[in-house]
Amino acid sequence: MRIVSIRHKKLARFVEKDDASKLDARIVPKLRVQITFLIGLKHSDECRNLQFWKAHQLSDKRWSFHVTANYRLTFEVDDEVQEIRILDLEDYH
Repeated sequence: MRIVSIRHKKLARFVEKDDASKLDARIVPKLRVQITFLIGLKHSDECRNLQFWKAHQLSDKRWSFHVTANYRLTFEVDDEVQEIRILDLEDYH
């Protein structure tokens, strides 16, 4: 899938320019794997069985992946046009 919008500026820099210098170095490897997974996603249903990232659908149609105790990677999937929207790195606490 194509990532068409990223809310978090530092995450956008990482995804668009492969520049992780503004992100916490401890989370970069996990984010890299998660973003690679999202790009290879064919349908949002593939997220339902991801126990290791504690993946779950939020009430507003977005999805959430566990990054750290405090941070989640959240995003919206449009299966019809094969797009990831509103990709964000959110502090849950």
